[in-house]
Amino acid sequence: MTDIIIDGIPIGILRKNIKNIYIRILPPEGRVRISIPKRLKKIELLRVIKTRLDWIKRRLSRLKEQPPLLPMAVPRLCPGEIHYLWGERCTLDIVPCMGRPKILFQAPSLIQLHSKPEMSEEYRLRQLDAWYRLQLKQALPTLIEYWQPILGVQPEIWRIKKMKTVWGSCNIQAKRIWLNAELVKKPPQCLEYVIVHEMVHLLERYHNQRFKSLMDKFLPDWRERRLLLNKPLVYS
Repeated sequence: MTDIIIDGIPIGILRKNIKNIYIRILPPEGRVRISIPKRLKKIELLRVIKTRLDWIKRRLSRLKEQPPLLPMAVPRLCPGEIHYLWGERCTLDIVPCMGRPKILFQAPSLIQLHSKPEMSEEYRLRQLDAWYRLQLKQALPTLIEYWQPILGVQPEIWRIKKMKTVWGSCNIQAKRIWLNAELVKKPPQCLEYVIVHEMVHLLERYHNQRFKSLMDKFLPDWRERRLLLNKPLVYS
């Protein structure tokens, strides 16, 4: 692998037996790696990098602005195990049943997983993940609709998925917002912060002073919310 520096950014170049060019930003440090065809000329490589330089800078800026996520505890799905819902510690209760599997939340702090005794742990994990996704999916429309007229922007699409390095991301051109599925375990004000953060990117692409000024204007306590978001959950 060889390295070049463009606009102060070290970029690792790996020549491989491929037809296309692939650019990766590797967390947590934000190392830039580009795989290129073996016979690609340097002048063509530099041209491609310059056309993608804004995208590379945006990704590096996002990694710097939003600290890497702390590892989440891997549930074993044991009775009495601690789980989180909207920042609240909940106890897991596994209830054997012969009917349709389901999950019930018994306020204030009990999650009941109803499942057939013969179901595998993997199946129950998928059942719990699906339930968590549903809770997050149900919470999103109200928040997004609330902030649309305030910010004067409207995302075309929003989606949920598990992400290892960021709580949210925004595709400016498509006006598409992705939200980390783990947000359902954090306090509600953290979810609101991430939504506002990503929607403000529809007004300002970069994490520059204008972006921070917009966040200060619309969500003055966003820094405190960010600290809360990145505070690890306690499972012991």
